[in-house]
Amino acid sequence: MNKSAANIVTFTCNWDGLSCVDSAAQAGLSYPASIRVIRLTCLSRVHMGLILKAFELGADGVILLGCEPGNCQFDADADHITQEYEKARMILKLLGLREERLALYYVPRGDGPGFVKRVTAFFNEIEQLQPGVLSRA
Repeated sequence: MNKSAANIVTFTCNWDGLSCVDSAAQAGLSYPASIRVIRLTCLSRVHMGLILKAFELGADGVILLGCEPGNCQFDADADHITQEYEKARMILKLLGLREERLALYYVPRGDGPGFVKRVTAFFNEIEQLQPGVLSRA
């Protein structure tokens, strides 16, 4: 049986998170092609509805990739991001879906190797949970 690769949506801030993606690309590091990076001005712009919409549209997993607490360009409250993440995890659980399909990572600026390591590990975990969550379950 041939299965398609897990679809992973990565919401990333325009600053530290995206600098990790750029650093990985500049270093020639690779990660699974089915990981889609969506740039946001700030990770604090993500809310539970947006996270759940990604799953509804076929994502097998969602990563939230943001600045380390205290390093946000907009002085966003890391607690707000964590609260949205926890609310989305609770909804996933209520829907009978695995909470592990959602991850929150705070990354230091320019950590390309760390980014690749984290998203690849997450991808491999999600691959073990296939098939997809909503649209293909």
